[in-house]
Amino acid sequence: MTLSKILSPLIATILLTAMPSNAGDQSVPQKSQARNLFIIVMNGVRYNDAFGDKNHLYIDNIWTKLRPLGTICTKFENRELTLPIPAQMSLLTGVWHVLRNPFSETIRPTFPTLFEYWNSVRKDSGTSSYFASSRRNFEILDYSTSTEFGAKYAPTFEADKEVKENENAIYEKALPHIMEKHPSFVYLSFGAGGGTETPEKELAAECPLKGQKDACGGAAGLNSYYESIILMDQIVYDLWDRIQKVDAYKDKTVFLVMSVHGRHTDDYHGYGDKCRGCTELFLLAIGPGIKKNFVSKQGRTLIDICKTVGTLFNIPTPYAKGDVMKELFE
Repeated sequence: MTLSKILSPLIATILLTAMPSNAGDQSVPQKSQARNLFIIVMNGVRYNDAFGDKNHLYIDNIWTKLRPLGTICTKFENRELTLPIPAQMSLLTGVWHVLRNPFSETIRPTFPTLFEYWNSVRKDSGTSSYFASSRRNFEILDYSTSTEFGAKYAPTFEADKEVKENENAIYEKALPHIMEKHPSFVYLSFGAGGGTETPEKELAAECPLKGQKDACGGAAGLNSYYESIILMDQIVYDLWDRIQKVDAYKDKTVFLVMSVHGRHTDDYHGYGDKCRGCTELFLLAIGPGIKKNFVSKQGRTLIDICKTVGTLFNIPTPYAKGDVMKELFE
């Protein structure tokens, strides 16, 4: 099965056209039938190229087909390191992580991850959660150094070895596992292309022509960036559509789609600082207990996800420091 067979071949055409426990929290939706959780991370996509684009050219499926089914957050931020590893580490633990080597860190998080919290309650550690990433070095995110939790509560992890040609090809590997094993917690990490081969080079490739948005990197690179967003949009909708046909998931699954960092406001080619393009994120939440066709304008951050998930699924997250996003709940 190839990605081209899974997804519709519309990309070229479109491009040419354009910490306390939360158990018992009374804010939990009392009628929620949520049993499963999917988190899909769209790394490196600017808000202005997604929800902030008035035409929503690159996320047509997410905007027109999925958005009305749930809640979107328009003031969602990363207030610390706007780089893939520390951003996702913060998301998964509910604690801001500032790393000494943010590009190539090999030290696991100090605080427990959402995988550990989830598996410690579900009791079928290793099979109830599944983590697939376009990059193998993201494996350090699956469990922490916590002696209370740790490796015994790690998820099944899978990464794509070939990232240069298409780093979102991991979906080809992830889909069979999801459809056959039906893990209750699925975390998929995709990436926006269009930059150089390594994040270090992307960060160094600052655009000298300030005020001329995306003037650096060339048209081919910029098209590659937009193409990757369109591909992720297709993947997100394809996955949602497929799980609605599976009894284990249909009407029982909370689906979160988000970015964890963007790119420079004036230069798609780089990221990693505190500019608005890097810090401004987007979030879509769909599923049982989540408001439908709702827009939340309340300010929220990445570290609010862990505790919100814990509250929604009645899973204690004792070390998460974020807030519960009660405004999402019906």
